[in-house]
Amino acid sequence: MKTADRILETARSLFNTRGERNVTASDIALEVNISPGNLYYHFKGTDSIHIALFSQCQRDMVSLLGLSVQSPELFSDREDETPVQRSWLFLTVVLEQMLAYRYLYENPHDLMHRYPEIDRGFRRLVRLKRAACESIGRELLGHSTGERTDYKLDRLTDAMALTLNYWISYDQLNHPGSTDRLIVHRGVLQLLSFCAPYLGDEQQAFYAECEQLYKHMLAADST
Repeated sequence: MKTADRILETARSLFNTRGERNVTASDIALEVNISPGNLYYHFKGTDSIHIALFSQCQRDMVSLLGLSVQSPELFSDREDETPVQRSWLFLTVVLEQMLAYRYLYENPHDLMHRYPEIDRGFRRLVRLKRAACESIGRELLGHSTGERTDYKLDRLTDAMALTLNYWISYDQLNHPGSTDRLIVHRGVLQLLSFCAPYLGDEQQAFYAECEQLYKHMLAADST
């Protein structure tokens, strides 16, 4: 691994575990086992490291979220998967990617205020997450009821997008010390549960499928 990549990987880990305000360039250099001067050769302090890390995060998230917005086949019918299963797996990957850069989601407004590049990029990611949630809602409601309205879909999309963006901080406050897998599974269950009230007679069956998937995922992780 190149030195610049080692610096970014180490910085991301330190920011995630200690909080980005508590990590200095010297801390990162010490952890990488290089001199501060060597680190400065690659990055002009933590500011440039933040920009580089966010660029990585944004690139990966745009690639992932764009699939649900631009590729209808993501939520197309497949005999071996239900719409709930497809949505569950997609949201799992999204939350896992967010957890890889969890420090960005702990206090995004502070980072957005300090770094205009992050401000613009974060707003773009929020719009993409909302579009992805709308695709999921349209899929689940469209397959389950003919009574869906644009108003219902808008409210559902907002609730899902809000929860998705702030789930990591919320779950850590309620369940300190939880594993990443539990954070993800609880988050996906909560996100999909927003769809249930709009499903009419199929509400209970939808809840049952979500709960079954949740138990299956927990069991798979424990083995």
